[in-house]
Formats: sequence, C-alpha cells, structure tokens
Amino acid sequence: MSSFDKNESWIHNHKDNSNISINIKQHIKHGHHRAKYTFSDDPTDIIDLNIQKYNGFDHIQALHDYLEKMNLGKVEFSVFKCKSKSNVPAHYANIKLGNVSVASSFPEKYSLPEVAQQVAARNALYVLKKAHSYNNIPVTQDISIVAERLEKELQKNYAGLFCDKVENIYKEVYSEQLPSNWLDLLSRLTTNIIIEDLPNQNKSILYYDASPANKKKHKEFLDISLTESSENLLVMKLVDKTERTVTVASVDSNYTFWVLFVHDRINDEYDTLFKLMNMPSESKHFIKMFSIEVSDVYAVQIQEEWYRFKVSKIEDDSVIGIFIDLGMEWCVAKNNVMFLPPKFLKVSSQAIKCALTSLFFAPYFQVAQELFHKILFGKEFTLVPDNIECDVPLVTLYDGKCNMNDLIRKAIIEKTSFNKINGKCEKASLAYVGDGYLYLHSPNDTLTILESILDSISASRPLDTLYSKNSISPHKLYLVKCPELNLWSRAIVHDFIFTDQKFKVYFIDYGNYGFIDQDKFIDLKSFDLLLSAIGPQALKVSFHLFPPENLVDQSRSKAVHEMLTNKSLDINVISTTSDDIQVVEIFDADDQSVNRLSFNTQLYQSV
Repeated sequence: MSSFDKNESWIHNHKDNSNISINIKQHIKHGHHRAKYTFSDDPTDIIDLNIQKYNGFDHIQALHDYLEKMNLGKVEFSVFKCKSKSNVPAHYANIKLGNVSVASSFPEKYSLPEVAQQVAARNALYVLKKAHSYNNIPVTQDISIVAERLEKELQKNYAGLFCDKVENIYKEVYSEQLPSNWLDLLSRLTTNIIIEDLPNQNKSILYYDASPANKKKHKEFLDISLTESSENLLVMKLVDKTERTVTVASVDSNYTFWVLFVHDRINDEYDTLFKLMNMPSESKHFIKMFSIEVSDVYAVQIQEEWYRFKVSKIEDDSVIGIFIDLGMEWCVAKNNVMFLPPKFLKVSSQAIKCALTSLFFAPYFQVAQELFHKILFGKEFTLVPDNIECDVPLVTLYDGKCNMNDLIRKAIIEKTSFNKINGKCEKASLAYVGDGYLYLHSPNDTLTILESILDSISASRPLDTLYSKNSISPHKLYLVKCPELNLWSRAIVHDFIFTDQKFKVYFIDYGNYGFIDQDKFIDLKSFDLLLSAIGPQALKVSFHLFPPENLVDQSRSKAVHEMLTNKSLDINVISTTSDDIQVVEIFDADDQSVNRLSFNTQLYQSV
C-alpha cells in the first residue's frame, strides 16, 4: 500500500475521526488564533439542504404560471434569515397573495434561500390548487366505478394511502371528484380494498389487499424464524474492487456518500420486505420505544411509509440516524422511533457508505458542497473501489470517462486560487512585509479552512511519525512545523544551504521564511492530495510609489506594516512588472469617503 493510501486509510479508520471533524468545525466557525476569519457554513452541521426536495423542477415558475392562468394576481416572496440549532445561517421563505399569507417553507429551514423559496412555492401551489382548481369538477356518482379506479391507484401505492391523499390523486388522475360520503359507500362494497381507521389521527388509510400469490410470498417471509438483533443485521458492503453501476442516494451531514446498487438481485428481496413492513397488519406491531440505543435499528415512518432506521446519536428528545436502505440521514422525535420486529432484519441494508478518494477534506470548501448536491445527488455513476479495507470505503466515481473526483478537486483548486488580483480586490488583509514586497491574504475563507484542518489533524495524531525518509526536493510542497507559530504550515524549500543542519523554507500561505531541520519535512502530496494542490494563499505584490529597493529600508517596511496590519484593505492594481508581480495601491476598506487617500499616498507624503 502506498504512503498516500496509508494516510488516507488512517483518516477514515482513526477512532477520533469524528473529533477531527468537530475540531475543524469549531476552528472554522469561531475563527482561529492564527488569523481573524469566519466561516459561514459547515458540512458537519445537521441542516436540511435538501435541494432534491424539488428535484430540479421550478416550482416558482409553476406558481407564477398558475396565478396567471387563474387570474389570481401576483404573489410576494419574503426570505427570512435565521440560525440552525448549531448556530449557522439558515433561511425560510413566506409567500403572500395580497395581504394574506398563502404558504411558507416553515418550520423547515434551509441553508440556501433559493431552496426555501422553491419549497414555499411548492406548498403555495398545492394550497391554491386545492382552493381554486376543483370547484367545477364533476362528481363520480357510481361507487362501483370509484372502487375499480381506486383499486388501480392503490396497486401503485402498495404501502397504502391516507383518505385525503386518495381524494387528491383521484381528482388529478380522473378529473372528477369523489362523492362526499365515498368512504362509507366504499366500505359497503365487496372489493380488494381494505379500509383501516386511525382514531388517533382522525383519518383512515386504504390499501390494496395482496393477491394470493403475494400473500404466499409474504407468508413465507413471515414464517421464517428469526432471532437476529440489530447487531446481526447484514450490512451491504463492497466485497471486491469490481466496478459497479450505482446511484448516489444521498450525501450526509459529514459529506460522505450513500450509494445504491443498480439492477441488483438484493433489490427484489428488499422490495418484498418493504411491502411487508408497510402492510397495516404488520406495521401495527411497530410500537413506541421507551428505551432507544445507539446503533440499534428501529422503524421510522416518513411520508406515510415505514423504513428501517439505525440510530447514530441521541440528543434530548431527538434522535439522529440513517435510513439504512435509503442512505438518508434524518433527525426524528423520540416518540416517532418504533420497535422493529427481528424478522425485518433478515435482508441486508441497501445503502453503502463511501467517501471520494483524495477528497476527505473537500466538504469544508463551499464550492465542493455545492458540487456534491448539484452534480452527484440522484445520478448514476460507475463506482470504482480504490480501498475497501477502510471502515468507509474510498471510491472514484465516473460519469462515462469523466472522473468526478478530479472534477471536484479541480473546481476547488480553481475557486481557492489567489495568484493575482483582477483589477480590484475588496476586504483583503496584510499577511507579511519583507524583502521590499507585501504579501496579501484574500477575503475568502480558504486560509482559515486550511489552518483549521491542519491544526485539527496535528491535535489528533503525532505527525512527526510521517517525516519523509526520501531526499528533500525543491519541487515538492511540504508540511512543516513553523517555529515562530509552533503550528503546522505548508512550505517549499527556498535554499539548501545548511544553517545548523536546517533548510531555509518559504511559507506559501504567509509570505515569510524560516529554518527547518532537514529531517523534519512531511511530503504533503503523499499525505493529502487536495491539501497539496490548493495554491498559495499569500500573494506577493509591490507597493505603488515604493519600489522594492525603497521598501527594503527597515523603517519604511515597519511603517507599512503598522499602517496595514489588522485592517480590512481595498486593493487596486496599478500595473504589472516585467517579472509578473502586480503593483498595487491600497485603501482602508472601512473608509468610504469620496476623498480618501491611499496608504501609499499617506506614506509617500510623510517621507
């Protein structure tokens, strides 16, 4: 196994894996002592991004089209910013028609405002259609026709349908309404429809009675004597490195992936189990649990269907876990977690948890989060296992010949690049002044994320065991412990001239130099490919009106440092030198007066 494989295996198998994530989360969220930055979104927070809620369908446009068709006027959208339980930004949307609030996305909160608006629009469309669209629809008077039609619809929904949902489906499919007393009339007929009253919910559920063949199949399943506990549940795994066609079923809060095999025999076995779980005669045995244990499997209902749910965390009155056959992470109230009879543990879990090779830390970058949901969720890919020995298998996904791991990595590298300023840059900061040049930090969060990742890794394991035993190269990027900060930082070798058995290195994210013992270098590419590929975060620039030979003077260099340090800076590019270094003029970003003077001009006038 290569050194890279060993290191990435450690990341996924280490017992304090979750602590790494927690530490990174805390550093990023609160800003770290190396630099004063903040990070607004965190992949380990439980917050419903759920872009798939509307599955790419534009509910807002559909709402506008419906309003125009029905001549109902125009609606007004309002988006409200709030915070999730874990104190990160979230949004919900409200829609008003005139002075009346029609619908909203509340109580669900979404980290993306456009998702909140789409959900609110979807809800508003349902409310308006229910109020305006069905007034003139004829009623089906013949109850035998009603029964025949309902049998067809219930066969498509083997888990059963609540009576109010039956009414809506009937209107949409047959463009007619059910009689007001249809449920009573239906109960008097001899049909394959079973009506089960739910007194606690003040409604009824209808389901299609299974055919004799299906009943026999279900009976065979029921008759198997099983005493399995949750510990003995068969877990679907990648057993070899065979390429498989999979669907990315979900992305959890830690941005690991859950995939489902496409066209697999086990799907048929699960279909039988799922149908059985959702038969009222079986689900009535799913009773409320008074004691819930982490790692045990229970029954939880979502969207009127029962699924197997494995508990991963218990917080007060809430339970967080995974629907093991959907790969979907979910938070549910304790009183909604039900006992699951052991016979339903016979079939193995359907979803497989995976991580993308070389992208363990990708989720902490906003561009990666957006790409995960935009280009991966719900789509089919060819999955190539790279390492199945990890607790979480490392895989590469391909869309045809396109390597999705590479695509995401390149997108992160491009988005985090700070190798030049395009005309202007607002709210940058000073990193270092030295050798007649200034080194600037961009206003984005890349450096904070890198610092948080490196500090959290070093706090969770002794990194000195990874020191390179190969010859040190000027062409490689290394991870070294900066003596000034006593923290791990990225660096390249600047000079091989020995000074007390040390090499002179350049810290690419800060612009300063230091001396490192020749045997204390970690090859960063072999440790983590993504961290080694992200570009330098300290941009070298020349200070307008002060060429490098003039700014080398210690007193002027000190004056510039004192003027710019701990300030938010607006940068204007004046020109570019022959060696491709930008000459910049720098202003105080907090001073927005019309006649503000640049720091360059202020220093020039003072000397």
